[in-house]
Amino acid sequence: MFRLSVLTRTASSHLSTLVKLLTLLFAIVLLFGTIIHFLEPAVFPDLFDGVWWAIVTVSTVGYGDYVPESLIGRIIGVGLILTGVGTFSFYLGNVASSAVSTRDDIETGKWSFRQSGHILVVGWNERSRLLLDMIHRHNADQHVVLIDDSLERKPQSMNWLHFVRGSASHDQILQKANVSKAHTAIITADSHVDESTADIKTVLSILAIKSVNPDIYTIAEIVTEAQVKNARRAGADELVQSSLMLSSLMNNGPESHGVSRLMLTLLKKDTKNIMQMKALPEECIGLTYGQLIEDWRFDGEHLLGIWRDDTAELLPPDDYKLQEEDHLVVLLKKSGSG
Repeated sequence: MFRLSVLTRTASSHLSTLVKLLTLLFAIVLLFGTIIHFLEPAVFPDLFDGVWWAIVTVSTVGYGDYVPESLIGRIIGVGLILTGVGTFSFYLGNVASSAVSTRDDIETGKWSFRQSGHILVVGWNERSRLLLDMIHRHNADQHVVLIDDSLERKPQSMNWLHFVRGSASHDQILQKANVSKAHTAIITADSHVDESTADIKTVLSILAIKSVNPDIYTIAEIVTEAQVKNARRAGADELVQSSLMLSSLMNNGPESHGVSRLMLTLLKKDTKNIMQMKALPEECIGLTYGQLIEDWRFDGEHLLGIWRDDTAELLPPDDYKLQEEDHLVVLLKKSGSG
């Protein structure tokens, strides 16, 4: 599969050169085939016989079904061998070297991504490695592009991944990643620098990505509290405050043993129940939370609370009034699970 992809990309990238070589090769075959046909009509009764002999000769197959008998015919054959075989060998060598060069460009992150509807992941670290594995495990057909400036080559275990080497804050790199056609960008914090610098790099990446594709949904990891507002100003649609999440889980640990395992279970896609946010139905706007619980059928969904202004109100009081921008926080039971 990968070799076929390499050859396909090679043919498209070197199409002009290959077409010129093929045209020259065809012209040589047609010329010598025509000459030998008119020179020895008894041996080569029609033009196709002459062209067939020329093709067999330049490809060095040498079936021997047609052989010039006259001296001048054999001299023509020698001329065909010297010109046609050399051209044919040069063509094959060009294809082979282009394939090797293209594969090396793909492996080292120099090749541009041309497809659309992909997920863009910025930064190579343990978090992004696990993320990429999860994406591929749950949807093997999903195209994913990794941007990173620390990797020398694409991770060996991820042949399905397209790798672009460089910084996500540079327009040239974003163009190679075809960010204008991507639907989601996930930016992880750079683990090779200090936390403050990592957040600054994340904010710059958000700004660059949003400037190229304002409609792309951007999820960014922020480590320090100081850069949260800047990340929102840069256009991040969703922020993952990794330090805050980790500290909160650890803080709950002494009083609620196992809460970290519980949260991890709720976040996994391969569990029977998953937690989701759903837009509040229009007919529920203006109702109280108590009326919502009493009147609304959730079809297997368990209501946990309301999401409002980036804050979850879990199990609010019955007189809590629902607003237009609210979202329902629900625990959804997957279909087919027992």
